[in-house]
Amino acid sequence: MIPAPLAPNPAPPATHAGPARTRLVVLTALIWCVPFAALGMLGFMVLMAALWGAASGESPAAFLLGSAGVVAAGVAVLTALYRAPFLRGMSPTGRFALLGVVVWPFPVVVLAGVLHG
Repeated sequence: MIPAPLAPNPAPPATHAGPARTRLVVLTALIWCVPFAALGMLGFMVLMAALWGAASGESPAAFLLGSAGVVAAGVAVLTALYRAPFLRGMSPTGRFALLGVVVWPFPVVVLAGVLHG
């Protein structure tokens, strides 16, 4: 007699994020909206300046590479801070919220300086 094949294991029930986690995710998203909006506006201004430079006959390569270098340096610093040993005990969402608070002033102040000056 041939034994019956074993039934596959049922999938574990989906875990529901509690209200505290949902609030933290929403808070993190709201914190990051302001820097992303400021960075988007700064990116638009950088591309417009490069376009104007190209239209006047100058090569915008140095300007764009400098801007990309600043963004790459910022990403490297944020990655190092995200992976720092003293933040390992926090949840990833909590770390993103903390990084959002740390990074928040920089693009906003730079955008304010560009628009004001």
